[in-house]
Amino acid sequence: MALLVRIYFNGVFGALGGLLGWMLFGVFGDKSRSDLGQWALGGMLIGGCIGYFVVSVEAIRDLSLARFCRLASYGVALGALGGAAGMCIGEWVNMGVIKLIGAAKEGGSAGQLVGVVLGRGLGWMFLGVAIGVSEGIAARSLGKLSYGTLGGAIGGFVGGALFGLFYYLLVIRGEASEHGALSYFWAALGLVILGASIGSLSAFVQGVLQPASVKVMRGWQEGREYPLLKADTLLGREEHADIALFRDMRVEKRHAVIKRQGNRFLLINNHAPPQQTRVNDEQVPQARELRDGDRIQLGNIILRFQMREAQNRKRAARSG
Repeated sequence: MALLVRIYFNGVFGALGGLLGWMLFGVFGDKSRSDLGQWALGGMLIGGCIGYFVVSVEAIRDLSLARFCRLASYGVALGALGGAAGMCIGEWVNMGVIKLIGAAKEGGSAGQLVGVVLGRGLGWMFLGVAIGVSEGIAARSLGKLSYGTLGGAIGGFVGGALFGLFYYLLVIRGEASEHGALSYFWAALGLVILGASIGSLSAFVQGVLQPASVKVMRGWQEGREYPLLKADTLLGREEHADIALFRDMRVEKRHAVIKRQGNRFLLINNHAPPQQTRVNDEQVPQARELRDGDRIQLGNIILRFQMREAQNRKRAARSG
């Protein structure tokens, strides 16, 4: 259920980014022109907006202003670069595939269908990669970078291909004018799907491949699940904490760290009172190795540690 919630939020915020990008391009761009400058401008606006929302969605959910500013800045900058590259590459691939297959410029041939769908898919894949990279850089996490990049690439290709399919069916094969109101509506819908695909598939891949996670069982953000993708994951009330535990003054600003050592995870007390740092009701004055299902208590907040492999075995046993 927690993974589905993450996919939902990432998909919704990605869709909002795609829609906002298209609206901004309508204000600052010129849709009647088709040249390198307009491709790059459109890609920057669309990519920057999708990156802005997708990369910062976790901070928005945590209501953490400091983390939001840091994550959003990376998302906008790298998303804009990836979007500009993706739009230009998409147009070049589109024209190259059509030329390679030998399709005529009019008539809605199979060559055009392959060119438009493949071109958009491959082009916008670069936007997804850029957003995944920006997530990893912003979180300072190699795991988030690798998983996010893979998910973003898949989401960018799927969303871009669907966008190209809409464009082909409506403008090339259909009767709508390339610059008419109906084509603008379907283009906006295609970008909404693009943003939703990048956001949701990035969250899906990270959720499926994450080595471990902690789930809030009681306290701030109850029911929220946080993936453990970094070598050192900070827990506390600090705005920059990886797992923000607000509204409990018994939780220190930098209360504890979960350190990953290969397949092992250690809870390290970061000079917090031992009586406010417990695992399975036992005080942790310094460090404690975590095992699947362990109950972590920091102040009045209770978390549950979950290993992905153990959770997969339990699901397999229930389904069997």
